[in-house]
Parts: sequence; structure tokens; C-alpha cells
Amino acid sequence: MRLLKNSQMRSKAKLVCVMLSQRVVFVSSAFHSHNLVLVTGVTPNSLGADFCRAIATHEPKLLILAGRTRKNIEDTAKVIMSCPTRILLIDLGSQKSVRHAAAEVNKYDEPIDILVNNAGVMATPWRLTEEGIENQFGINHVGHFLFTNLIMDKILTSKTGGRIVNVSSEGHGIGPVRFDDYNFNDGKDYEKWHAYGQSKTANVLFSAGLARRLGDKGLQTYSLHPGGKFLCLSKMSSNAQ
Repeated sequence: MRLLKNSQMRSKAKLVCVMLSQRVVFVSSAFHSHNLVLVTGVTPNSLGADFCRAIATHEPKLLILAGRTRKNIEDTAKVIMSCPTRILLIDLGSQKSVRHAAAEVNKYDEPIDILVNNAGVMATPWRLTEEGIENQFGINHVGHFLFTNLIMDKILTSKTGGRIVNVSSEGHGIGPVRFDDYNFNDGKDYEKWHAYGQSKTANVLFSAGLARRLGDKGLQTYSLHPGGKFLCLSKMSSNAQ
């Protein structure tokens, strides 16, 4: 595989984020200037941050930037000039943190029109979340699954019916969800890429399940491969969140 220089990777990621923002704008263009958009995973120089910058140019009513570290969110917010922003702290590797963030969202006066579950980690060494779930599965899928369901009433009250985008990856083709052994025999059989593939397959299944269960209530759900690299995903820490 040809290696890209950092500047090339960043340029490619920015192109990808514009493509992603165009897809979301396409499905919501009729209401976009009135929409409240919540995006997870907005670390500076990540795809999520560049996506927020791109979608902000379409002037949503409010852009909620969700992540684990306040400083990282604030740094991303500083470069967004074309629409108001709001900070939401959430650590997707901690269900306690997820529940706290969801409770905060449920206190908002406004509905959530578009939720983009973008945060994630990739191919990390063996590690467990606070609840004892394999780290990639816990952050990439379980955390988003819990958060989304806890704020579902806020999404369904959107005048547009609500839209959810689960950012997956071509990595879903690496392997299925190991429903009977998602923790890889307590790490004894752990393979980081198979674990990543499991989490990305779960993202796809989550979108399909939401569409099947809530489509008749107006909810639209999407899962996609963004087409490029997440610049922060390969870091062991949860900075990608």
C-alpha cells in the first residue's frame, strides 16, 4: 500500500468530510437551515472536525459538538464561524458518561434533527471499557447504541422525522459480529482488525435495525463508508472520540 505524507492524508480526509457533509445535506436540504445537528468525535484534524466545518457552511440552526475532552471540542468550535455551536462531553467507553450526556441532551428545549455517530477508534491493542466490553466494540458501537436509544424521543420529535448517520467502514467486511463471543475469549483470541470489523458490522446492523423498527415513525437512518482515513483512529487513546 502506498504511504501518504501527513499533508496528503489531511487533504484527502478533508475531501472525504466534504463528501460526507454533502450526503447529509442532500437528504435534509429542504430543512437544513432549521436543523439542529449533533456530531460525535470532533477532535481537531479528524474527519469529524472537518465534517463539522464543512456542514457549518450550510448554516444549521445549531451544531452540537460531542467528545471526551473539552479542550479538543473548544479547539474545533473556534474555527466554526458560520453557525452557533454547543459543547457536549461524552466518553463512549463509559456507559455512565453516555447516560450523563444523554440526560443533558434530553433537557434541551430543541429536538435533535440529525445525529451523526462518527466517533471511533481503530485496530487498538486489547483493552476493555469500564463495563468490561472489548474497547473497539464498546466505543464504536455499544456507546453509540446506548446514547442513540436514550435520546431517541428527542430525535423522533424532529419535524423532519429525524435522521441518524452511523459512520461505518469498509472494515465491516473483515468479519461479522461475534454475538456469542464479542470479547474474543476474554482477549485470548483477540485480533485487533477482526475486532474493528466486528464494530463496523455492528454499525451497519444498527442502522438497518433502526430503519426496520422506526421507519414508520418517519426516522431515516444511514450507514456509510466515508471513503478515506480517520486521522486519529489509530491512536491507542480515545482521542479519536
